[in-house]
Amino acid sequence: MLPALLGVKALVGRKKYRYRVKEPKWKKKWKELNEGWKGTVLYCILGVCFAILVHTISGILLGTSLPIVTVSSESMVPTLNVGDVVIIKGEEEYNPGDIIVFDGWEKEPIIHRIVAIVEDGKIRRFDGWNGLDDESLKKLAQGKGKIYITKGDNNANCDQYVFPPIEESRIYGKAVTKIPYIGWVKILFVMWFVKDPLFGAMVVAVLGALYYGYKRWVK
Repeated sequence: MLPALLGVKALVGRKKYRYRVKEPKWKKKWKELNEGWKGTVLYCILGVCFAILVHTISGILLGTSLPIVTVSSESMVPTLNVGDVVIIKGEEEYNPGDIIVFDGWEKEPIIHRIVAIVEDGKIRRFDGWNGLDDESLKKLAQGKGKIYITKGDNNANCDQYVFPPIEESRIYGKAVTKIPYIGWVKILFVMWFVKDPLFGAMVVAVLGALYYGYKRWVK
């Protein structure tokens, strides 16, 4: 009995020490940066940097300076819809039927299908397309070498009814695959913050007010 009591006394009298592991400074700083509005700004910056990195690496791997594009018009419906993200690959040669991205008559690159190619008087057409006769095509190619005739799948006529033909130096590459609708994030960003900054500021203010109200209500 006595040894047992002595054991209990020894346990009760024993001092308890708690060892606290000191948190690294960088980890503490990272937590501070993740809180509140600082965290929002930080993740926005990281998101932009990540997007630039992905764009650069993709461009190197795919052999083009424009590897990823977002469809912003209905000219290629139903093949491509507004908001689709399209992966572009540079090629040494393009053929009728290829969907290509090129610099044209708009501020932003255009994505349309090749419906005919004219080179050295020879004409290659896509799937029997006959929107322009041989004489008109050869006339467009005079003094230009190899030219591409383009058309949106949803358009009644080819682009060259109005605009000049496309030369190979203006082509970024051809479409190899698409990711449906995720490009709406970019479209809305441009619409709200680039084209109409005042509206974008109002959106941010409303979202900020809602977030503040939510945090107050949770508390």
